[in-house]
Amino acid sequence: MEMQVSKYHKISGRRTLLFGFLALVFGLIIIVNGFRFTKLAFDFISLYLTVVGLVNIVLHVFTHKKEGAVWHSLLQIAVAMGISWLNRISDVPVNIVIISLGSYQLLTAGIYGMTYLLYRQNHVKGGLRYLFDTILYGGIGLTSILSPATDGHLQFLILGIYLMMLGMSNIRDGLFFDNDREKHRLRRQIRINLPIIFAAFIPVENLERFNRLIQGDAASDRKNVYSLVKNGEKKTDLEVLVHTSKTSLLGAIGHVDICYQGQVISYGSYDVFSERYKGMIGDGVLFKVPKDAYIELCKKESKKTLFGYSLALTDKEKEAVEKRLAEIDQLLVEWEPPAELKNGQPTYSYKLKHELGAQLYKFKTSRFKTYFVLSTNCCLLADSIIGQAGTDILDIRGIIAPGTYQSYLQYEFESARGLVIAQTVYQ
Repeated sequence: MEMQVSKYHKISGRRTLLFGFLALVFGLIIIVNGFRFTKLAFDFISLYLTVVGLVNIVLHVFTHKKEGAVWHSLLQIAVAMGISWLNRISDVPVNIVIISLGSYQLLTAGIYGMTYLLYRQNHVKGGLRYLFDTILYGGIGLTSILSPATDGHLQFLILGIYLMMLGMSNIRDGLFFDNDREKHRLRRQIRINLPIIFAAFIPVENLERFNRLIQGDAASDRKNVYSLVKNGEKKTDLEVLVHTSKTSLLGAIGHVDICYQGQVISYGSYDVFSERYKGMIGDGVLFKVPKDAYIELCKKESKKTLFGYSLALTDKEKEAVEKRLAEIDQLLVEWEPPAELKNGQPTYSYKLKHELGAQLYKFKTSRFKTYFVLSTNCCLLADSIIGQAGTDILDIRGIIAPGTYQSYLQYEFESARGLVIAQTVYQ
């Protein structure tokens, strides 16, 4: 099912500008007085919960809803009053925010620390910056948790600076929303992305939105493929496939593949017998397989929906992409997945090889030798290839989630820039 789009609404560009402006303003306010701003925010939350609870009780009186609705509303009002009271007599709510920020930094430090160890294990250059980040983030996070009252100002300063940078990044995107991409070919820019804990669930949110969109269609009218083409363009050089499903947490977070000249190139932890820490770490495996058969396997095996974003490349960009693919090929060694069963079933990699005829490889060296779901993941490999086209997804610290990628590609599709020319949903 194909739909033509001649011109995208201005609302996307304005939404990006508005978000950037608000993030910039809130960042400035938090830097100036984050403590007071947080207390005020809790007061507004309490007021909101109280008003919603009272409105629900009034509606219950006139609409005769079930009794449980009243108790739920009364509990909501009680929670609101508790937050307001605690906020006025102590700094506990503010300290909870500071401790939460510190905990997130400790988690980030753990990711950087594990990445450093993997770089060192695989004798890859560039690991020292991850060691530095581990010490920096770990130190700030730990002191915030142990002493939120004394370290709160530093946390609010960091949060304020981050919001300002996020705001400026979005304002830049909004201002150049209608600009032709020709002026910016093959030039990457650092962009500030949403925290990974928020970006992680963008793919499954888009799936929910898409399902609501087609909910009104009769079952007989529903298609397996929905395409949205910008300005009638159909020439596609490279496609980015963002997977998602509602079957598991990792399925919701998603996965990213690229498809070049009809061949899917996928990277992940496909050797299940090498996996550690519940599949978060394992030998990095890359496989190449024909697109159509692979998409059908994804839908059958994992109940996945795939969002495809088609990119139009110049000859120079295609040359750069092919050069990068050739460089990756030099790092690979063929791998034969074992016939050994896992939980009584053939492994996914075995099915790829023997049902679809996929070619599977492991890395002799490089940062991709060991897969780590939170850093050296599918997105990082895809970005090392697609980045040759000058995409702006590059993050300051190189941690990219599938949701971060999808958010950027969606922005490119909605903008006037000619990088992403079509969006396809395979369901």
